[in-house]
Amino acid sequence: MSHTEQELRTLYQQALAMPRGSAQFAALEQVMRHADARGLVEFAFEVRMQATRVFQLSWVPAKALLAYSWCRAAYDREPERFGARAEHRLLWNIKWMIYSVHQFPEIPLRSAYDLLDDMERRYRRGGHSMHAVLQHRGLIAGSVGELDRAQDYYEQMDRSRRDPLSDCAGCVPSSHVRTLVALGRDEDAIRVGEPARTSSCSDQPQWINSELLLPYVRTGQVDKALDAHRSAYRRIRDNPYHLPELALNLLFCTHTGNTARGLDLVERHLPWLDNARTPLAEMEFAAAAVAVLNVPVGRGEGGLTLRFPATEGRRRPDSTVADLAAELRRRAEDIAARFDARNGNGHQGDRIRDWMASGPIGAPVALSVFAPSTGAVGGAPRDLHIRGLIERVAAATAAGDPTGAARARLAAAQALLETERTAEAVEAAEEAIRELDRLGLAEESARCELLLAHAYHRDGQRGEAVKRLRGLLERPDGIEPAGESDRARFAALLGEWLVHGPEASRWYAVAARSYAASGRTAERLAALTRALRHGPAPEATAGLLADAEAALTEPDLPAEERAHLLSVCARVLLRAGRTTEAAKHLSAARDLLSGPSVTPSAECVELLGEVLSTLAAIHLHLGDPGAARATARAAIDVLDPDDPWDETHWNAAVLLVRSLRELGELAEAERLTAEYEVEEDDLETVLQNVLED
Repeated sequence: MSHTEQELRTLYQQALAMPRGSAQFAALEQVMRHADARGLVEFAFEVRMQATRVFQLSWVPAKALLAYSWCRAAYDREPERFGARAEHRLLWNIKWMIYSVHQFPEIPLRSAYDLLDDMERRYRRGGHSMHAVLQHRGLIAGSVGELDRAQDYYEQMDRSRRDPLSDCAGCVPSSHVRTLVALGRDEDAIRVGEPARTSSCSDQPQWINSELLLPYVRTGQVDKALDAHRSAYRRIRDNPYHLPELALNLLFCTHTGNTARGLDLVERHLPWLDNARTPLAEMEFAAAAVAVLNVPVGRGEGGLTLRFPATEGRRRPDSTVADLAAELRRRAEDIAARFDARNGNGHQGDRIRDWMASGPIGAPVALSVFAPSTGAVGGAPRDLHIRGLIERVAAATAAGDPTGAARARLAAAQALLETERTAEAVEAAEEAIRELDRLGLAEESARCELLLAHAYHRDGQRGEAVKRLRGLLERPDGIEPAGESDRARFAALLGEWLVHGPEASRWYAVAARSYAASGRTAERLAALTRALRHGPAPEATAGLLADAEAALTEPDLPAEERAHLLSVCARVLLRAGRTTEAAKHLSAARDLLSGPSVTPSAECVELLGEVLSTLAAIHLHLGDPGAARATARAAIDVLDPDDPWDETHWNAAVLLVRSLRELGELAEAERLTAEYEVEEDDLETVLQNVLED
């Protein structure tokens, strides 16, 4: 089947909008074939350039290299046909191709050297700096174990000027630091890497913080190591893309004697390994996990069972640490052997075996808030209370009372949160949950999950907070003991944390219905109002409006609250295009706010002004300027005459001007135009804004 050029361009845009994966790849390749068949060279070039990016970000290097090679050959045949922008994109994309050789043992090493030579020729021909060329020569040299040569390239790179083809200034030092660490030059690694700790690209500072962990530990800079670990892990904990950085943080746990923390990370993140983005990332995580698992195996605790979380509806079977260590060792060594066969030496195998044999470096580092204290105890009562709880954990553990220790951890986490020590509260609650879950203490675990959600939120980790609270609410027994009012309160809190959008609206609706079931009218109205105002999904709108109509029948509902709910419903109806129904709701709200049962207040006056202003806009929209004129005048009359620049007041004035013009009452319209400084564009803009606000 043939397609017109326009049809192909539509198919191309549809393909770009698809989720990454095999279906998108097939759609892009289909567009390429049809473009080639029709001789649409420029279009075929553009599709392949964009596909190179898609394939690279999806870690499909063979497809990326094929698309890139086609574009490079087409450009070389007719450079004038594609222009300078195409050349820049080719020069940038060649770096991706070289990086893939570093990550994938299936790509021949000769390809890297050919690409590097081609890169240097093209950069020199274009008058570009050698900065990026030297960086990537250093990357490949380090990957095959030529560490001194890699360092020489990096030193030359540092002496070269940066230009628009250079990589991000925050990311360039990361691979350089890894080479320096491999050479044992820790002080130099810290000097090169530390400036990048303030970077803020998508890969930083978590990448450089992870690379600096080992040199910090080996040079005794424990506080910096702890800070780097905590900062890095906070940024990588939810993103499987950062599996290589997670591997370095696992090694840190081994180097500092924090085996429990390391086991927790292995348990939590092992499911990521099945979807590792590259073989190099898979190999490094597997090897680092072996280093952690070797510790309990070496203590004769190889039978300790690890339980893994469900991922995408599937859960890896439980495993003992001994069995898992053996499995991951084989996995790491198999991949290392593939790299070594490709590279023609044993560098990667030696490196990975060194990782797996890692052990403590120096004295243990206290990463856990529950570590024994060796310093002076603070004198404030709350500090003494927390220290007492931490000592209870140690005492219960020593006495062989794991249940008492776990409950003391929970109490300590609560105390830390109450004293605003949020980072420590997060760590304490995470450890407490792990122990409570292992002991099967479901009720205390749920309480601790809730506490951890609050701690995450106060610590600025909104995504984690939302995930924890959502998980609790979606479990039938998630919040115990939990009456309807408790579940309603937490559902409303989740809506607040989500801020806006269909999911926020949905949880506010859940809260409203739970409050209704327990007869808490005021809380029900507040939650229902927020559900309506926070962007409900189209399919949820009818149900929410029905809930609102039911709430409006409450006999003891104050007139002000009834009017407010009517106005919010009107906004939802306007967004749904149900203008006449919106006008009826606003008219009912106006009558309530103007009635004798309402005691005038600033809030009621402001709401009445908004209701009248919106009604005026609806009358104009429906072609009734006479009704719009009367309603806009009424809005101006009720609002503060001393504040004509109040937004609602000014909007009403603009709507009045438009109404007067449509009625032919031009003299008054001109007077108000001058008085309120109304521009011609305001007449349409304000009408649309009031209707859509």
